[in-house]
Amino acid sequence: MIRSILWALGILGVLLLLQTTLLSYFVIYGTKPDVILVVFVVLATLNGSFTSQIVGFVIGLALDIVSLSPLGFHAFLFSLAGYLFGLGSGKIYFDPLVIPALLGFLATAYYAVGGFLLTFIFHLGDPWSAWFHLGLLIQLLLNVILAPVVYWLQGWIRERFQNPRRGFGG
Repeated sequence: MIRSILWALGILGVLLLLQTTLLSYFVIYGTKPDVILVVFVVLATLNGSFTSQIVGFVIGLALDIVSLSPLGFHAFLFSLAGYLFGLGSGKIYFDPLVIPALLGFLATAYYAVGGFLLTFIFHLGDPWSAWFHLGLLIQLLLNVILAPVVYWLQGWIRERFQNPRRGFGG
């Protein structure tokens, strides 16, 4: 469990660095794909709820620190997402296209609705125009396209770098 937490934090930490620096230049109609969210959801469905809650809290705090959001905003959203998407660990058969695309859709919809509710409850501005706009549809489309690629890449990395001496089930 500790190894999977450290691997997930390492991967998401590198993606956080990339998303806040290099990927900020790849903007399509005012929005960009949320790579951290998509990778986190794929990892959550593979690692389970408890591990994903810990990883989500730490990555959420890191996102809160590098963004202008209130401290705990992303930590709450990512922790809850880790729990909810981690419930599907071992219970969902992953085909290479449909289920990862559905996860990308659900993750983006969860993030928008959860962000809207937190913004509304804590009076953090105008929640409707901040979360529901044309850019959300574009981000939804980008994340749906990105999710199967992330799932395929995760499977390739796991197959390529898994220790062959572990035996069955390892």
